Amino acid sequence: MVRQKNRWILVQLDFESEVLSRCFVENPSSNSNNTNGTKKRKLGSGIISESSSNPNEISGKDVYLALNEILTQSFGLVGAATTEVQVRLYDPKARLAIIKTSREKYSLVRSCLTFLSQIRQERVIATTIAVSGSARTARNAAWKEVRKRFFFDRDDVVGMVGYEGEKWSKKSKAAVEKRLLELEDRLEKIDSGC
Repeated sequence: MVRQKNRWILVQLDFESEVLSRCFVENPSSNSNNTNGTKKRKLGSGIISESSSNPNEISGKDVYLALNEILTQSFGLVGAATTEVQVRLYDPKARLAIIKTSREKYSLVRSCLTFLSQIRQERVIATTIAVSGSARTARNAAWKEVRKRFFFDRDDVVGMVGYEGEKWSKKSKAAVEKRLLELEDRLEKIDSGC
């Protein structure tokens, strides 16, 4: 018996509302140099947003339904049924998804990710970060991406720390470490149930 070969696609989902909130962070020191009465804005670089859990939060099921709808629109019912898509992990705070599909059909799924523009009436941009051949390499790629985002520019993490130049407090460090440990545990569980 031949085992089925799969591909694991690591996808970053950028929602319009989050992109706009990260891009336009009020700069408190720029209020004095204002000529037209509007507040100057400063480009932020929020990496892992810390949003409260609300019922309108996007879940892995919502990502799956939106992707399946795009597959059906693009390739019909047969195309959507033969791709065998599974969203194995979606983390709403890191905005990362790991999608499992068959090796033969992963190019269809990857092309449909470019057509994905809305999830539950919220505009989104899906970017493929990595394509892996096993759950272990997909998990490692996801963890590498999270670490890269976290350590890239620690003082500018808008959602966790605040405005640029603010120092890390013990409370914020503990919250970030707790969040990263939770995500690491979820990434470890990807292998089970393959």
